[in-house]
Amino acid sequence: MQTRIRKADQAAATRSLLVTTARELFGERGYAGVSIDEIAQRAGLTTGGLYHHFSDKRDIFKVVYEEIESDLATKIIEGIQARYGPRSNAWLAVRAGGQAFLDACLDPAIQHVVLLDADSVLGWDARRDIAEYGLRLIRQGLQLAIDEGFIEPQPVEPLAHILRAALTEAALLLTRSGDQASARVEIGEAVDRLIDGLRSPKG
Repeated sequence: MQTRIRKADQAAATRSLLVTTARELFGERGYAGVSIDEIAQRAGLTTGGLYHHFSDKRDIFKVVYEEIESDLATKIIEGIQARYGPRSNAWLAVRAGGQAFLDACLDPAIQHVVLLDADSVLGWDARRDIAEYGLRLIRQGLQLAIDEGFIEPQPVEPLAHILRAALTEAALLLTRSGDQASARVEIGEAVDRLIDGLRSPKG
């Protein structure tokens, strides 16, 4: 019994190492710039050892993408808390969430994996299913802002999708900028103005 547990632990550790290694490489050079052999070699494994855990490069990319999307949602929550903490309300959280997303998108791994490669590698439908983490955050934040009177009552689902699309396009613009520090300031101000347009005069 203990032997089986030990082997399962070793397998999980090896799989985790491969995902971490692939995440580093995809973050450095993107999906097309990394080979399956390189992932195995940097992880200290044979290519056959990698194929024991993943069927192909797309398979390991999908797991990396899932992990990054989950981490991105956590970073956004942490960013909101860091900006306002206990002084936050639903409206401040919506504004801070947009800025926290842009901050997170300065990470090269997020730029390569989430913004540049995910659609072409996984396909739009699969990518969108995985990206539910972020959409859920936006949906919940907008609904709270509506409930607290900061945004006029309206169907939250279309609003959440539209805001997410705008934030994604903003992050892509940031990613492709030759001067990301300056672009971050300009895009951040534009995002704030966009979100401020949602606020009810009574809110």
